[in-house]
Amino acid sequence: MEGTHGSTFLVPGSERMNVLPIQRTSIASTIAEMLREDMLSGLLAPGTPLHDADLVSRMAVPLTTIREALAELAHEGLVIHTLHHGVQVTPVSPEDVHDVYAVRRVYERAGLEALLEHRPVDVTWLRAATERMGEAAVAGDWRAAVEADIAFHLALVASAGARRLTSAAQRALMELRIVLAMSDRSTGDLPALVADHQHLVDVIGAGRLRKAAYALQDHLLRGEASCLAAVVASEAA
Repeated sequence: MEGTHGSTFLVPGSERMNVLPIQRTSIASTIAEMLREDMLSGLLAPGTPLHDADLVSRMAVPLTTIREALAELAHEGLVIHTLHHGVQVTPVSPEDVHDVYAVRRVYERAGLEALLEHRPVDVTWLRAATERMGEAAVAGDWRAAVEADIAFHLALVASAGARRLTSAAQRALMELRIVLAMSDRSTGDLPALVADHQHLVDVIGAGRLRKAAYALQDHLLRGEASCLAAVVASEAA
């Protein structure tokens, strides 16, 4: 599993899945990465308008380059274009959080059950994502921690061996990418985030479905509550 910004994470199966955007060298992609960093670091909150003229002035590049960069971010679900509001960082409502976590519970439970059907239980991918999270904690790198968090849960879903299921889970997690970053930063405790996922690895590796399912449900419920708190705080700001 590779864990640098703009890298590609490998998940179980015969194909390579792009969990994170592949690094490119064009000017537009460089600008997209700058804006992406602002979004995931909290400088650009959900719903923040992104005006062409402001971006052209700030980045000192032509409008066509700005629009190419925004198109890249739109493809990732980080920005949207609406008739009345123009381009803005994708807003996330409490209802969106509820919906995404409802989907996550179904997808990740399916992956968990499939993973525990085999003996010994192979938690290689989950452990690798957790180790990457630990490296991010040591470096104080919130963005890398969020990327590893996403990789952990996608690896769990991918255990079900259903490509469409994994793709749907990837889309759902991408919708929450900015909120996950906000939520993880709000806790202010990266080591606790790592410990929480390490606990999941240990429980899942033990192979007891009931205990593992309870641990996963508890983890997702706490994650949903944290994301909801982050969204409410963002709306109040």
